[in-house]
Amino acid sequence: MREFLYKKRNILCPLLAFLIPVAVMVFICILSGFYPFGDTSILMADMRYQFVDYFGYMKKIFFSNDTLFYSFSKTLGGDMAGLEAYYCNNPFLLFLLFLPNNMLPGGILVMMIVMLGLIGLCFNIFLTEVYGSRYTTLVFSTAYAFMGYLMGYFNCVHYFFNVMMLPLVMLGIYRIIKSGKISILYIISQALSVFSSYYIGYMICIFSVCFFIYEYFTLYTDIKSVKNIKKHLKPVWIFISTSILAAMLSAVSLLCSVISLREQSSRKHIPISLKGNFNIIDFFSGFYSNVFNGNVSDDGLPLIYSGAIALIFIMIFYLAGSITKREKFISAGVFVFLILGFYVDILNVAWHGFSYPIGFPYRNSFLLSFWVLFLAYKCFLKPGEIKAKQVIIPLFICVIYSLYAAVILRSKIGLRPIYITCFYVAFIYLLIYIYKKTSFKKYVMPMFLMLALVDASYNAYVSVNAYFPEKEEDKSISIGAYRDFVDETSAIVDHINNEDSGFYRIEKLYRRSNNDAMLIGYNGMSHFSSCEAEQTMRFMGTLGFRDNGNWAFYGEGSSAFADCLLGMKYLLSQYNETPKPYEPFYRYNEKFVFLNPYALPLCFTMQKSCTDLKPEGYDKFSYQNALAGSFGYEGDDIYTKVEDVEVTLDNLNREGNTYTVIDDNKEACIRLSFINNSTDFIYMYYDADALQEADIVVNGLLKQPYFTSYGWSIRELGYYPEGESVEVLIYPGQDEITLNGFEFYYENKAAIADWYECATKDKCELTKVTSSHLTGKASSSGDKMLVFSFPYDNTWQVFVDGKKVENKKAIDGLLAVDLEKGDHSVELKYTPRGFVIGLPVSIAGIISLFIIVFYKKRRGC
Repeated sequence: MREFLYKKRNILCPLLAFLIPVAVMVFICILSGFYPFGDTSILMADMRYQFVDYFGYMKKIFFSNDTLFYSFSKTLGGDMAGLEAYYCNNPFLLFLLFLPNNMLPGGILVMMIVMLGLIGLCFNIFLTEVYGSRYTTLVFSTAYAFMGYLMGYFNCVHYFFNVMMLPLVMLGIYRIIKSGKISILYIISQALSVFSSYYIGYMICIFSVCFFIYEYFTLYTDIKSVKNIKKHLKPVWIFISTSILAAMLSAVSLLCSVISLREQSSRKHIPISLKGNFNIIDFFSGFYSNVFNGNVSDDGLPLIYSGAIALIFIMIFYLAGSITKREKFISAGVFVFLILGFYVDILNVAWHGFSYPIGFPYRNSFLLSFWVLFLAYKCFLKPGEIKAKQVIIPLFICVIYSLYAAVILRSKIGLRPIYITCFYVAFIYLLIYIYKKTSFKKYVMPMFLMLALVDASYNAYVSVNAYFPEKEEDKSISIGAYRDFVDETSAIVDHINNEDSGFYRIEKLYRRSNNDAMLIGYNGMSHFSSCEAEQTMRFMGTLGFRDNGNWAFYGEGSSAFADCLLGMKYLLSQYNETPKPYEPFYRYNEKFVFLNPYALPLCFTMQKSCTDLKPEGYDKFSYQNALAGSFGYEGDDIYTKVEDVEVTLDNLNREGNTYTVIDDNKEACIRLSFINNSTDFIYMYYDADALQEADIVVNGLLKQPYFTSYGWSIRELGYYPEGESVEVLIYPGQDEITLNGFEFYYENKAAIADWYECATKDKCELTKVTSSHLTGKASSSGDKMLVFSFPYDNTWQVFVDGKKVENKKAIDGLLAVDLEKGDHSVELKYTPRGFVIGLPVSIAGIISLFIIVFYKKRRGC
């Protein structure tokens, strides 16, 4: 009978460890109304603006001619190896392949729920092997699945797989030390961890060393000197060699990522700082339930919530007489190492791959939660051995810190987390008392599980919904809004592609995110990710598009010439007319499509001097005139400066380029006025030092916000009758505003047509075989440069008439090669260098793994 119950428990425990998180999360989603259980889309924060688009692109790798090497759906085109390895190597994403784009939010949520169940299961497997099969593991596996890190960063689904792998990696290390034999589990789980996300995998690798040291010196208690270590060197060599093998297995992804990101980033220097990132006393407020309020900015604290039960029992761990001083000392060292990694700036940067994270700080904080739960469970197993002193001290600490939090941290975390956590702590002490002092012991563990469920569920509900503070009012987060956008834009793009099978770019004057091109599947000019090449963003900025330092995007566009130069052939708009020289092409519902008849193909010839042409010394518009001249164009300037602009100040005092409001009770503005002496359309651009608030009004018409993250580019000023006075008023939104200069230019449409005729005399065309393999033809009337309107990247291999030629950079950003007079065939291939190096290394790793498996099978070990 006992054996039957033991076998039953061995099956039931893992099953419940999976089903409990799944059931709890489904309940939360139903309660919150998340699709497919309601009308609210789960797309929040970066999931809304980035990740869903990347997952949409991933599908196209399988079902279109796009590849994982290169994409023309990100800005002007760019390497995909780093982005794929960072965001899209989670094996569970394969589940999304067969879902249409308008169902992706529901598919993502179901995938996340399943992964939460597997996270609980993996931690349960870990605890079961280390401490034995018990129903008590469910308390802590549930807490692990609902740790504050996962709930606070619920939108970061690409981290979930690594959190799931962490217990298996640590279990593999435990097996190595305990048995002194190679652990296949460690090799595979560590390799998968690095492969799925090199970034979080790197953090797990660091923590693996900490865990190995802890287990090694805890298990081998006879090690008291270097001489004793020699007796137990075998596990050390196994750990090192199998870690290398795990790195080899993941090399094809790892090397692609490292080399790709190193080549794309221009940031060479990271300032070394030993400053503290936060008040170290405030750090411990992270252990309180409900403390997450939706703040994922850089000034937030590490998300270390692990449940109230773990909070009490981790303190008891360091007071328990059954825990050796050696174990307490080593485990405390790991705690210090982890906490200092959060607190000290340079250590925090090192944990994050020597790059400052933008938002979502302390992305390694899940490691601390794992460590807390792992150690706390050891004391939780024996509540009957807890002595009075071991109970009183944690209670005293909780009371004192709660008083501190209520007085000092009230404005940051509020009182609710304090009340709730104190209630949980009181209930925990009640259960300990019942276990020690009454005959109702058998009810205590089920009550602990119930408490863990309530604690985890409520914290998860509050944390996830913190991203939706105005869920009822904000209709843009509804699944209907998402579906309408996807269905409508996809239909328009499909129509364009059916009518025109060429290789061109499409853009929009409306957007859901900066990555719409990746989700819908067209060659665009906007993108946002942590893996974007800086030179591409800077190049877009020089042409008058919005570059805010972290991303560049089309937005309200730039000039017509910039569109033409970059092959933007179709413009989708919510307006039924455009001042640019484009023709109406198609209408779908309330969206209008315009055809740009002057869009260049994605390759064209320019004068040799284009390799020396840089934006320095030009303003935005005169630089575009210079670019037009590099085609050999000698006609009228496309852009002519508006002269005699009069500047007057209303209630402002000027010092240099800073304008300060004189009287706060009076209206203040910079007044720019001129007489329009042309029938041409006028563009405007304003230069300043930094983001600021300002309203721009032109002849009584309020323009879109300027000097903002999204709105700071070449803008349309308007058409005005010849001889009419034009007045531009800039109203500062604060006490002072900086204005380094302004640019008003007329655009000559006839000159654009003349330039286009000149630029296309040499016939060039490019065909997209795949996104990383292009073919084409090019003719040249002399020795020129063949320029491709995508970013310079030396990874491209360019062949002219079958011969590989040297890559060069044209107009300070685009790929180009020398082209002699005559007709030529052209071929381009893109294979990331990391893939070329990493693939054979990974193959060697796979072969080595098979040899080890075969050897272990032969030896029966």
